[in-house]
Amino acid sequence: PEENARPAALKIKTTASFAVVGTLAVGTDKAPTILAPCTLTITKVKLVVKTAPTGATIIVDVNKNGTTIFTNQANRPQIAIGATTGDSGTPDIIALSETDKITVDIDQVGSGTAGADLTIEVVTSQSVAFS
Repeated sequence: PEENARPAALKIKTTASFAVVGTLAVGTDKAPTILAPCTLTITKVKLVVKTAPTGATIIVDVNKNGTTIFTNQANRPQIAIGATTGDSGTPDIIALSETDKITVDIDQVGSGTAGADLTIEVVTSQSVAFS
């Protein structure tokens, strides 16, 4: 085998992170908008809070140019009652192009204690081919 051989292609993972500071409230466009830096593929969305919800789960939605990436709403990222982390099922819309706008809606926050100090991570990959 050639000692300096390189792979034909490589996948690079990147994460776009949003923060919602304080006690969560239901609403649209709850964090600053992020622009996709290049062509990317969304693989999942991960969530973490400092204060766990009680009474009901936290449910978040992620939008690409104003439209949900979770056509199947059951796949939206969630944090279970009493938990501090959670993630999504596979998004239905996974392709991002450079300058696509990514925004976040908070659909549910808990019914006893609302969750607080939420970080949303949109996990993406980028394929790089070598010639």
